[in-house]
Amino acid sequence: MKVLLVGDFQYGSGMTVYMVNTYKQLTKDGIKVDCLSYSGKHDFEKETIALGWKMNYVTRVGKNPVKHWRDWARFCKDNSHSYDIIHFNYSSSWNFMPVVFAHWFTNAKLVVQSHNTDYSNPINSRLVKYAIDIVNKLGRHVLSKIADLKIGVSNESLQWMFGNATKGIVLKNGIDLSLFSFSKRSRSELRQSLGLSNSTMVVGMVGVLTERKNPFFSLRLFDQLHSINPDSHLVIIGRGGLRERLDQEVKQRKLSSCVSFISHTNIMNEWYSALDVLLFPSLFEGFGFVPLEAQASGLRVLASDQIPNDVMLTSSIVKLPLSLPKEWMNDLSLHFAESPSARSLTSKKNIKSIDTAGYSIRTSARVLRKMFRELLIAKVGKKQ
Repeated sequence: MKVLLVGDFQYGSGMTVYMVNTYKQLTKDGIKVDCLSYSGKHDFEKETIALGWKMNYVTRVGKNPVKHWRDWARFCKDNSHSYDIIHFNYSSSWNFMPVVFAHWFTNAKLVVQSHNTDYSNPINSRLVKYAIDIVNKLGRHVLSKIADLKIGVSNESLQWMFGNATKGIVLKNGIDLSLFSFSKRSRSELRQSLGLSNSTMVVGMVGVLTERKNPFFSLRLFDQLHSINPDSHLVIIGRGGLRERLDQEVKQRKLSSCVSFISHTNIMNEWYSALDVLLFPSLFEGFGFVPLEAQASGLRVLASDQIPNDVMLTSSIVKLPLSLPKEWMNDLSLHFAESPSARSLTSKKNIKSIDTAGYSIRTSARVLRKMFRELLIAKVGKKQ
């Protein structure tokens, strides 16, 4: 079986983390993988080359839509018989033409997976938003018709992508649980790297720095916390279009000495151990890898009431309304960090709960592999 894996392949993307980790499991069973990036980014080129996965690129649709679609049409024509399955990973349905080209010009089975419940980036113009909404609605209809398998990371994401949650299957977003257990060593070493003591309350914010992740909400909360507890520190892990504005606001609030920016890290699993609280005030999410990983580490998570219920798997996470920042502040100011031994026990308990709920990477990869095989068996059956 040979699969073309289509996605954004950029740092900070939960979608990319999911795709790469899942397909690392699938290739263990002999599934061959090529990749195609539609983001214009080459962030994961070294990693995919090391894995033996060929990486292909098309022009980013936002840069030149006509060239983007022309690249796709040419790629599909040139690879009409190259793949058994083409696996599209999208956040919305408005850019549906690549799936149409795959439908027209290849004999592959088409899998479309929804990873979000709204557009990835905010649309400020009402006129543009109106136009995109119309095209997005058309895309839902088209994808529902031509996709051979429709997958979502939650019921909400299925509703968003296909217009009806009953038209697809929810595939649980698994993580490698063995990587996220609490580490006393990582906690100590990473805190030392920032010049922080074991008693300092360290608050984390993790994700792409975009409006969707609501980073200024987190910064305002930390500012209030720091006025109450001067021995506190905020770690912002991620990069994106709002980085410069965030940096400016940190300086305006005179918080530079107690806020650390980390643009990219390959040891996010270790950073969870260094934190005491994670703030996750997203305006919307298809699922939410970060709070799932944080729970595995036994980390306290304050999340917005806009994330799917699927991620609420342990007692370490609580949902709070964005309209009531006082509730966030109350929880944050009253929180006391667990001792390393207590944190370790919480992590072990949470990992067991997450595994039982079916959110390990091995389980989700096994389910996806079964879906693929059933899809190809059905294809063979139709030919006969």
